Amino acid sequence: MAVIAEETGFVGVAIVLFLYYWFIRYAFEIGRQAIKLERYFQGLLAQGIGLWIGVQVAINVGVASGALPTKGLTLPFVSFGGSALLSGMIAVGLLLRVDKENRILMRGGQV
Repeated sequence: MAVIAEETGFVGVAIVLFLYYWFIRYAFEIGRQAIKLERYFQGLLAQGIGLWIGVQVAINVGVASGALPTKGLTLPFVSFGGSALLSGMIAVGLLLRVDKENRILMRGGQV
């Protein structure tokens, strides 16, 4: 987050934080829809992914602003940590799959 702030300023940081907020909110919405469809595991999985990304972003912003001590945590989808980037992409794939199955079930289909 510090590099984004240095290169793009306040506007860039605000845009990145808004995109993270949108992603986390969307993950929780997917989870809520799955729970409403009585697919509890998928709902909790989607909400867990949203919580996981949200906590990582909150810790990274806290470290970048000097409010928290430094940790080895990467900023999801931005920092280049090989396994962190891979696990983030797998999480997005799982989230998209849960969303697709929710949409199929809401239309009356079967999964």
